Amino acid sequence: MTGKIMDEGIASVGGRNFQVRMLAEPDVFTKDSADQFSIPDFLAGVCRPLDTKDVKSASVIVDAHVGITECGSANTIGNHVAIGDLGQLPLPLRFPTIPPETSKVDIIIQNMSDGCWNVIKVIYLEKSISSAAALSMCSGKPFVPVFRNGPHAIKKAFQWALARVRGHHVHWHKLEDKSQDTLHKSSSNLWSPENDELAEGIRYINTFAPDCDALNQQTYWILTNIKPDSGTPLAGWPEIKVRSMCQNKSRGVSGSVPMTEFPLTTSSLNVTFAEHILPLVYPLLLSAAIIMVGNPGVGKTPAIIAMAMAIGRYHVRRLGLHGAKPGWRRGKSLDNFRQRSPQIQEALFLDDPSGRRLDMADLKSFVTTDEDGTVSGRYNDARLTRNQFRALASNDTGDEPAGVLPADTTLDPEAFIKLLGPLFADAHKKDILAVLKRCTTFAFTDSALYLRLPSERPDAIVHRISKGDIQKDLLAEKDKPHYNTYKNGLTVYTATYAAEVEREQAMIDERADYMASFPNVKNYIQDCNNTLQTWLRPVRVLPDSPESPQQTGEQAAGDLRLSLYIGTGPKPNRVDRASFNIPNPSASKARRIRGKSPVPETASASSAPLCPDEQETLVRAMDPDEEAALAMHDQ
Repeated sequence: MTGKIMDEGIASVGGRNFQVRMLAEPDVFTKDSADQFSIPDFLAGVCRPLDTKDVKSASVIVDAHVGITECGSANTIGNHVAIGDLGQLPLPLRFPTIPPETSKVDIIIQNMSDGCWNVIKVIYLEKSISSAAALSMCSGKPFVPVFRNGPHAIKKAFQWALARVRGHHVHWHKLEDKSQDTLHKSSSNLWSPENDELAEGIRYINTFAPDCDALNQQTYWILTNIKPDSGTPLAGWPEIKVRSMCQNKSRGVSGSVPMTEFPLTTSSLNVTFAEHILPLVYPLLLSAAIIMVGNPGVGKTPAIIAMAMAIGRYHVRRLGLHGAKPGWRRGKSLDNFRQRSPQIQEALFLDDPSGRRLDMADLKSFVTTDEDGTVSGRYNDARLTRNQFRALASNDTGDEPAGVLPADTTLDPEAFIKLLGPLFADAHKKDILAVLKRCTTFAFTDSALYLRLPSERPDAIVHRISKGDIQKDLLAEKDKPHYNTYKNGLTVYTATYAAEVEREQAMIDERADYMASFPNVKNYIQDCNNTLQTWLRPVRVLPDSPESPQQTGEQAAGDLRLSLYIGTGPKPNRVDRASFNIPNPSASKARRIRGKSPVPETASASSAPLCPDEQETLVRAMDPDEEAALAMHDQ
């Protein structure tokens, strides 16, 4: 029976009069007719097992669960799939690896009325991925459609068969029979598509149209996709309209393009960095830029991107930017940012620019994030929008600061500016301070991370941080495999990604409210400096002296208060300094006697007996007659 239903579907809907359209909102319905297919019949007649030996890549994956125990409500599970909340699926149906955001997921749940379900989840990927990566997304038995000639015919027959499976459905695709009028759209001057059809066609162009037409690849793509029998959302569209849209896309990608998918969050970074430093820095990134310089290979780039996505998500929530996605644009020169209009949720990341070609006036404008601005471009200036996240990363730093001890928690400000010297080339010190006033600066060396919060003062405190080997790696070990997968071209999200994003945004909200409680940003920066030094300075808890009285209660765990009794108990040879009677030399000209003065009997020392060596050195007190006689003898 393998492929029999697929062959029947190709014969029924594989012609030119049918097309598959992606829906703006998912179609939710239920089919319980006895003449429909069961899920096992669908798997046997439309699919084949995903075997890594036979299947090298796939763009459509069927994750099948046959005969599993009921695990909730079919409507509730369907709603989670419809809104894209895949992390909330029941554990038996949950994806081990969340599919990329650009993918779509259909689900069919068939209740067998015996306490068991048959479920299939269909994953539609934007691009083909390796079979190993496809297997990592499946929690059940993986399948792919059977192989037949004609990809468009297979796509139509697959949707035809899906719609005939019994159960509760959630679908993102719909098979349509095109009318005769639709077949001649391109030759009509009255072309006026519906809004949903127009939006789907533009989305199709933005996703699949080639950017380059040097070898007429864009022209070929246009002519083949506007054919009435192409089965694409552009079938029957006027060529001039499609060509204009493709050219707009080509012009927009001539510079740095926005990226919107990244698998790491704040929780993916070094624990010391994420828990003790970023909570203080995040509120400042709404009105100040960030500079990271120093050793290569410590994770500056992924850390900046993770921070950019966090601030972008915050802007989307705060401003209610419906339909907007957080992202970043990355370039090696400011000229790369001039082709697109700036968006507040899209960060600008200047990665490893040439210091010799970076003008200080442009750099100052780039890091001034609390105002709209411009920076010089080759043909026209690049615009910058207020409160947009902006970052600069570079490997240009000076030598390791000399004379720094391992226990030091600060660095001399002049030594820090000298460390940043290669980044600013031969710039004047006042220009350097103008830049440092507008950004949070991180400098990585072999021994420590140096952090300077925004300040125009030349003597501003520079924190030296070496806890948790933060200067060696900014990434936590737990998400490094996902970052490596991302660098290989596939974005895979962890099962805890949504929860980590929620915690990250709650932390930013809390710290932003805390900063708002200060009269100005400078007061908040001073509080952050104090907090960092309190965290960095070691706290030593001294034990009580043996003569100290016992404390009435036990000291609580983590209580770092010193004992109140250290050094205050009585000791035989301890003398109160306040008990000495020191004569005024100007008021008395009596000869000074080299010897120890007797200890007055005061309340603090009356009960303390003298040691034998002290008793031998005491000078006997003289009466007035003896003192007068001694004075006459000296004359």
